[in-house]
Amino acid sequence: MAAIRFSNVFKRYASGQDALLGVNFELASGEMCFLTGHSGAGKSTLLKLIMLMERPSRGQVWVGQQDLSKLHRAQIPLLRRQVGVVFQNHQLLFDRSVFDNVALPLQISGYDPADAARRVRAALDKVGLLDRERHNPVTLSTGEQQRVGIARAIVHKPRLLLADEPTGNLDPELSEDIMRLFGQFNQIGTTVLIASHDHSLINRMHHRVLTLRNGRLIADD
Repeated sequence: MAAIRFSNVFKRYASGQDALLGVNFELASGEMCFLTGHSGAGKSTLLKLIMLMERPSRGQVWVGQQDLSKLHRAQIPLLRRQVGVVFQNHQLLFDRSVFDNVALPLQISGYDPADAARRVRAALDKVGLLDRERHNPVTLSTGEQQRVGIARAIVHKPRLLLADEPTGNLDPELSEDIMRLFGQFNQIGTTVLIASHDHSLINRMHHRVLTLRNGRLIADD
């Protein structure tokens, strides 16, 4: 079964910029894949369409069995609970502890506090930060902050994990550590799609690579 399917997807912004031009691909459930291309190629737009942060101008985007064009605004939060997202800039709240940052998606979803606490500690343990739960994120290194962002993205055990340039601010050794984490989540069945321009790192990972150029999908290796 396809976890993600794009069928002849176009995206034109109000400014007239064409971000995606007739993109077609399927990502199987449980697959790990990289999305690459130059700055402005359309990588972030493609991820935003999956999250319904944007809608296509033409074509269809499917997540699992759901045609996103048929989703109403009130149904979007339910979709997003099935998807974890990791950003390059972490988007952490520095007025809250590491624990509270990771717990935020569960609080929004109305989880029982005791169940939420168990899930948060399990997620922090997976990224090697269980002993930092009471720290403020501002006291952590850049790599540790990215791990907090990953813990927050996987705390609700999403079926699909998206990452937008997750290693853009990290040195090569930390970048490999982060990619190994994504690989571990993929090994337990999570579908993973990572947008990255780091070709040397992508090549070492030996996974499928989708390449965008000026909004067109030009290679699927």
